[in-house]
Amino acid sequence: MLRTENGLKYCMAGDGPEAVICHPSLGLGRFLFYRLIPPLSRHYTVISYDPRGVGENQALEPNLEDWVKDVGDLMALAQKPCHLVGVSLGTWVMARAAVRWPDAVRRLVLIGATPGFADGKALVESRRQQLAQTSMAEFARQYASQTLTAFAEEEVKEQLTADLQTQSAEAYLKAMAEIYFVDNVSTYAAVQTPTLVLVGSQDERTPPDRADAVAELLGHGSVRVVANAGHLALLDQPRRVAELIEEFLASGVVDD
Repeated sequence: MLRTENGLKYCMAGDGPEAVICHPSLGLGRFLFYRLIPPLSRHYTVISYDPRGVGENQALEPNLEDWVKDVGDLMALAQKPCHLVGVSLGTWVMARAAVRWPDAVRRLVLIGATPGFADGKALVESRRQQLAQTSMAEFARQYASQTLTAFAEEEVKEQLTADLQTQSAEAYLKAMAEIYFVDNVSTYAAVQTPTLVLVGSQDERTPPDRADAVAELLGHGSVRVVANAGHLALLDQPRRVAELIEEFLASGVVDD
């Protein structure tokens, strides 16, 4: 386990001439990329980490600005051209990093992206009430059951549950508010980096029409729908997601 000057713990796999930095979804750690790291690390230097407020970095306060700064720190440490991959919450972070450091980012991959949540405050309050009445362990079980599709392996569901239940309810709600109270419209409109937008065909949280809206704001993004996958497509269909990402990172395009 390595550490940035600001205290963020991270892992590095592979030693390719370009780096891929991976930011996971709300409440989840680098486990989310466990099936993506092996194929990517054959050709790239893959950097993964638990974001602030989660797992190895749970002692660090979760907030959007610092999440973005952490990506900048990791790109500086990599000292090589970088690609950014973000899932759900990670799409908020990586899109902002691509806008802030456009010369440092070669490609951007967004999985489960949306321009924002018009009812964000109501959604956070609903989740707050839910977590006041149940344990994080029970919430994690419900989340895994409702988020992953029938195509996800059983051990993946078990690991997702184990990963999420270690998160504190306070940190989870704080992180949720950091993204549900803002929108991405102006951010996506400012992104100049070639971008691939991936969305699961069965994603009910950020459905395919949200991915199309993101691509429209980008003006240059390519959308690919991953069949038989939900909001965490890289857990439901890890091989297909890895193929699409590898193809895009190598060439900047993906075949239909």
